[in-house]
Amino acid sequence: MADALLEVRDLRTYIYTRRGVVKAVDGATFSIGRGETLGIVGESGSGKSMTCLSILRLVPEPGGHIVGGEIVFDGEDLLAKSPDAMRRLRGSRIAMILQDPMASLNPALTVGEQIAETLRLHRGLRGRALDGRVVDLLRQVRISDPERRLHAYPHQMSGGIRQRVAGAIAISCQPSLLIADEPTTSLDVTIQAQYLRLLKEIQRETNLALIFVTHDLGIVAKLCDRVAVMYAGRIVETGTTRDIFNRPRHPYTIGLLSCLPTLRSGREPLTAIEGQPPDLANVPPGCSFAPRCPLAEPRCQEVRPPLEAAEPDHLVACLRAAETATWGTRRVISTPGAPAPHAEPGATGDVVLEARRLTKHFPVMRGTILSRTVGTVKAVDGVDFVLRRGETLGLVGESGCGKTTTARLVLRLERPTAGGILFRGRDVHALRRHELGDYRRAVQAVFQDPYSSLNPRLTIRTTVGEPLAQNQPDLTGAEVEERIAESLGRVGLRPRIADDYPHELSGGQRQRVALARALTTSPECILLDEAVSALDVSIRAQVMNLLREIQDRLGVSYLFIAHDLAAVKYVSTRIGVMYLGKLVETATSDELYARPLHPYTQVLLNNALPSHPDDTREEVILKGEVPSAFDPPPGCRFHPRCPQAMPVCAELEPVLREQSAGHQVACHLYGT
Repeated sequence: MADALLEVRDLRTYIYTRRGVVKAVDGATFSIGRGETLGIVGESGSGKSMTCLSILRLVPEPGGHIVGGEIVFDGEDLLAKSPDAMRRLRGSRIAMILQDPMASLNPALTVGEQIAETLRLHRGLRGRALDGRVVDLLRQVRISDPERRLHAYPHQMSGGIRQRVAGAIAISCQPSLLIADEPTTSLDVTIQAQYLRLLKEIQRETNLALIFVTHDLGIVAKLCDRVAVMYAGRIVETGTTRDIFNRPRHPYTIGLLSCLPTLRSGREPLTAIEGQPPDLANVPPGCSFAPRCPLAEPRCQEVRPPLEAAEPDHLVACLRAAETATWGTRRVISTPGAPAPHAEPGATGDVVLEARRLTKHFPVMRGTILSRTVGTVKAVDGVDFVLRRGETLGLVGESGCGKTTTARLVLRLERPTAGGILFRGRDVHALRRHELGDYRRAVQAVFQDPYSSLNPRLTIRTTVGEPLAQNQPDLTGAEVEERIAESLGRVGLRPRIADDYPHELSGGQRQRVALARALTTSPECILLDEAVSALDVSIRAQVMNLLREIQDRLGVSYLFIAHDLAAVKYVSTRIGVMYLGKLVETATSDELYARPLHPYTQVLLNNALPSHPDDTREEVILKGEVPSAFDPPPGCRFHPRCPQAMPVCAELEPVLREQSAGHQVACHLYGT
């Protein structure tokens, strides 16, 4: 680009380790202009974050080195600058927002002190001028009551507000370039929509150039002007966002776009990318994507393709780019078919689990020696649902709505304050000892982070066989081995993996192991708490297809908790929408997405990320954040944020009522 603010040319960043040289960035080339938004996408380990750290010359030490290439920022060669010059540049002219604001903010300092630190260092502000600028910045990132908030500590704020504080620090010195590395990963749908809109507003006001690192192509479709696709440390395709979505030319880009579930897609299986990304310490010669590429031919294994123009302002590194023009259009740019009809709940399966007026309140204590109760957190407050055999019930809602507490009640990790969970018609908290073992066998769980939920000191064989040892101790060693091999086979893993440890497996393999462990006891129900949210796009497609296959084959039921609305639609037969401890709407998956009734459900769907840049749904930005469950609003708990609130909503709590067959809603818009 002739007017590029930043140009990265053939950047190579290597990390020297005991097991060899990890080529984290291996020839990346891209540029970004003033006021432009560039999205960098790719799977974990593709080199996205390391590329951004290299721009700031913050590669990990010891071992990390930029071994070649050029980084030219505003006409200056950053690789030629001294460490002191780079320290002056970071924060003042190039700033960065990291993924986890709680980890990047100092818990011992108020947010005001942390913003002021940057201004003192780079702008020399002191006294009233400094205080005024800090308040202005908090106001600029749309934080209400900034005079009070600047004295708060990070732990006293929600995730959305903490991420805004990180944004305020980043823009405090009016940089020319802002690098945002997965800044919305931990945010809810509505808070994410607020944050993305805020970034665009700040960009328009300041002509800021923005590099947005993400694995979510929906964010790219919504936010970015141009896209750079990374694989194995290289940029394999770059172009305008619309071109990349309409005419993807690299098989990897085509694969990423093909494996995304959307709000409009049907129940047909997702097209997953087979295999795993290469080990960056042992990248194959030739095209690094060739081992996974359906178009690969012998020369692809030998020749490393250069990044060349396929069309004006559209570069691709593929030896068969001329043929992928029509191939990509055929596989990706197609009108989604009508969703396959779901079986009506109750038509076949028996009831496996039932929640009746399920309630969990946590007392809030104050004091150390003579502690006293000062209030109650109403985490779950009168929830009813039925889960039938072979059915998937999806639970969606913002953080703090009670989804995970509901899951803990189902797993008997918490005792309900009122109401209960029925398993085969029996209250699970009234089960006798021998009956409890049967319940533990029948109801299993798979959690969000497979690395944390697997013991790093145990082999996969021991991990998968552990539920059998606990719940069926009478099995012989041969029977246990047979069940372990059978469970691994069900999730598509080879038996030889049984002798490996968790750290030797990929993220997708670890999640498959967690699912295999849940399947060893032949459960009737599996609780999936954000079980696919930590996975890359391609691995997520593999696991979601696998969940559907296992359900069709074994008739197992799922309680599926997630914040990704497209994933919930793909997996679920019925969906319940939760807000501040209550179910506000339940319906079949197709019915809920086609005809949402509750204003909160409508806002969630309107704020869901688009599947294409031309998706022009009207976005509804909610006021404020989810109120505290410690002091929920009177009447309808959603009314302070509801765009359709009426006077009665602040006075009378609505009851969940059936509006049509299988479709219930708790809203005064549909009568009381």
